[in-house]
Order: sequence, then C-alpha cells, then structure tokens
Amino acid sequence: MTGDEDTTQQTLLRKGGKRRRNFDHLFSTLPRTANAIDSNSMVADLPDTAKEQIKAYILNRSPGSAEIVDALFWIATNYPKQLRTKELVETIESVTLIGAKLNHLLASSANADRKKNMTVYDLACGHGLVGILLAYRFPDINVICIDKERRSCWSTYIEAFERYGEKSKDNDTVMSNLEFREGDIMNKFTPTLSPNTSCFQPKIGDYLVCIHGCNDLSPFIIQTAIDYNCGYAVMPCCLRENMLGVSTSSSNNNWGMDDTTRYSLQVGYLAGKYGCEKIVSISKYITNRYLIIIGDWYDKKIENEEIDLMNR
Repeated sequence: MTGDEDTTQQTLLRKGGKRRRNFDHLFSTLPRTANAIDSNSMVADLPDTAKEQIKAYILNRSPGSAEIVDALFWIATNYPKQLRTKELVETIESVTLIGAKLNHLLASSANADRKKNMTVYDLACGHGLVGILLAYRFPDINVICIDKERRSCWSTYIEAFERYGEKSKDNDTVMSNLEFREGDIMNKFTPTLSPNTSCFQPKIGDYLVCIHGCNDLSPFIIQTAIDYNCGYAVMPCCLRENMLGVSTSSSNNNWGMDDTTRYSLQVGYLAGKYGCEKIVSISKYITNRYLIIIGDWYDKKIENEEIDLMNR
C-alpha cells in the first residue's frame, strides 16, 4: 500500500458502522444454520456469484489492498478445505473494528513511545487469520498469535500472504512482524496471580485480542489488560450460567429469555464489571456471538503517574 492508500484505509475504517450494514444482505444469503452462517461452509464451494460478492466485500473493507483478496482466494482455490465462509467474514468484520481502534491509538502523538514498543496478541487464535490480517495491516507492530496447538492452515495462510502481500520497506519478508507461539495462556492462572507463562508475557501498552474466547477466558484477558495497563478487544463466546455471579435462567426455564437476550445481558454485565470503554457489534447475520468489548488501561497508568507527580 502506498502512503495515500494507507491514509484512505485509515479514514474508511473509522466509518465501519455504516459500511458494515451495507453487507447484511450478503451475509444473510450465505449458507446458514438457524441463526448464523453455516460453520461447515467453505468459500471454495460457494457459487461463483457469491464468490465475486465476497471479493468485492473484502476489497471494500481493505481499500487499496486488492492483494488481500488475491491471497485469500489463492487459499480457497488451492486449499479448499482451509478457508471457511463464516470464519472469513467474521474475521474481516472484527479486524475492521479492531483496526479502527488501533488506528486511533497509534495516530495520537501521545502514544509515540507506545507505538514503538507495542505488541498485539491474538489469544486463543484458532486459525490465526485475525492476527495475520492485523500484522499485515500494521507492518510496524509486532503481532503474536497464541493457541494450544498450531493448525495446519497457519502455514497456508502465511504462504498466501508471502506470495501476494506487499513487503514493508523495513521488513525482510511480508509477515516478518508475525509470530506463532504454542501454549496455554491460562495454565498458571489463579484469581490473584497475573499470567506468567512463557508463551504470554504482556507488557505495559500492549494490545490483547481474543475472538470467541469461551467462558473464563474473556474475563481473564480483560483482567490481564487491567493488570498490565494494556488495551483489549474481546468477543466473548460461551459464558456459562452464573459464571459472572448473575443468573439468567430458572430451573424450570420459565423466565422467557431467549439465547440472544441472555448473551447480550451477560456481555453487558461483563463489560460493566470491568469498566470497559465500549461495546461494538459485527453483523448478527454472521454469528449469534457478535459483540466485542473494547477498552484500554494504558491511559490509566499515565493518569496515575501524573497524580503521583502532583502529590509529591
């Protein structure tokens, strides 16, 4: 991407709400289960018209970066079982929102030191496409993807972006700012102990991302962000009953609360409990787990330091 193209992309990313709604019709026409895009649907198996619509959609989300379309459809063509329709559009939508937040953080002159030292973590990364797209979007930022094991599609995705991606002038390869680590980020977690595993050692000012973290993982990551003065974007998946100390169903199921309402209330309670900045949404036509909790505790560290100086 050229400098002008990058500026255009930053501007468009900040208009995500309006642009996301434009594609609800596309999402609703993709292969579906009762309340989400079918998780077994592969991009390679879609009709040609749907493929062309998805190409146009990806280009809209990544203006000036047609090479992203080329890389993703190279995967669909050569490894047809490694690019799922739901995972693709869910990732693109999430990266659009998270990219807008990172743009805002990194554009501030007050965050110059943070930009030099920031690492973005894609935690419980699964297929890893979220981290890969963020690494490509922000070539000056180190990105680390972590999960208990590396999926076979990881190497395919990296190969695709090395083939079609544009190398930053300061990087030896297209994805040289990207790393995968294998491990369990919660394997030493206790309620009073911050994570100290070798695979996950955040520092002040880092940014923690987790898409579809189940149960305890979402509050764990938010608490870690608070402990280390990091930013975070967390899309909770399963939040089991009473996990947060709030009951949303009765023993005889007569409260009349549907799953969408229950999920929304739990995410709202989780966000409020930890003092989040905002809650944003990807399209409900993609998934029934569509809310992202966003916050940043880096400024809290600066505020506390300023208060300390004033009190000396």
